[in-house]
Amino acid sequence: MSETMMTPIWQISLETSAEAALPLSDVLEPFVEAISVFELEEDRTWVLKGVSTVEPDRSEIVGALSIAATLGGYDLPEVEIELLPDTDWLRQNRESFPAMQFGRFLVHGSHLRGKAPVGILNIEVDAAQAFGSGSHGTTEGCLRAIDRLSRRMTPPKVLDMGCGSGILSMAAAKIWPATRVMAVDIDPVSVETTLKNAATNGVGKRVEARAGNGYAVLRNRPAETYELILSNILARPLCKMAPSLNRALKPGGIAVLSGLLYHQSAAVLSAHRQQGLVLAGKWRFGDWMTLMLKKKTGAVSGPHRQGDVSG
Repeated sequence: MSETMMTPIWQISLETSAEAALPLSDVLEPFVEAISVFELEEDRTWVLKGVSTVEPDRSEIVGALSIAATLGGYDLPEVEIELLPDTDWLRQNRESFPAMQFGRFLVHGSHLRGKAPVGILNIEVDAAQAFGSGSHGTTEGCLRAIDRLSRRMTPPKVLDMGCGSGILSMAAAKIWPATRVMAVDIDPVSVETTLKNAATNGVGKRVEARAGNGYAVLRNRPAETYELILSNILARPLCKMAPSLNRALKPGGIAVLSGLLYHQSAAVLSAHRQQGLVLAGKWRFGDWMTLMLKKKTGAVSGPHRQGDVSG
């Protein structure tokens, strides 16, 4: 029997609403080694499943979820924890992560390396990297937006704010071979993952990644602006960071925003319109929205402020 099969695996699972899926997955993530989030099409319920090789502490997990549910105004979901039978769970995880094509991008795990058709831009990520794997509608929206933009712009510099596993950074670097990408995430593990994935995908020399609290990471680069900003996070921090995004975006530049639900799009759009940005496109994927905004030519970008935070 292989070492993988001998390792005990606990599974933590819960069901929740579309609005609570992302926030609660963020809470669950520190307790598990891999997490997946998907929608049950029959009743629009969202399912979160995490696995861990260390026996989970139920009271600690329920307590953390309870605080997040209270703060977010969500119902506290029932949490199920079970010890899975001996099986090659890594192989099953890979098999449950088929290649997914969004425009010219093909997102796939390492088990499908070298099997993509000619003319496709491959993005290889670990199947265990949750939303960063491209399986979520918000990531799909951003990838399709990048594909559309590549036909009418070639940005010298791109900012990926809230980079996660780096999938958007890699997409930008692959579709624009001369472009340099700055990736930022508040989670140091995400930054390490982004750098590792960028190297695996052959774009490591053009992707720089830094850990820090939102646009405050850029405070040492007060004069630097970007032709394209990608930000796939959540609606509330997107609204809060709108002034910072405006300062970091070059006049005439484009911002692609996602991670927001359909009913949250008006608030996110309003926050950015207050900064002078205009709507250039929007797409809906299930309950999720992707917004494309443009900064008017001639608009002034201010210096980055030390107090900028991601919320």
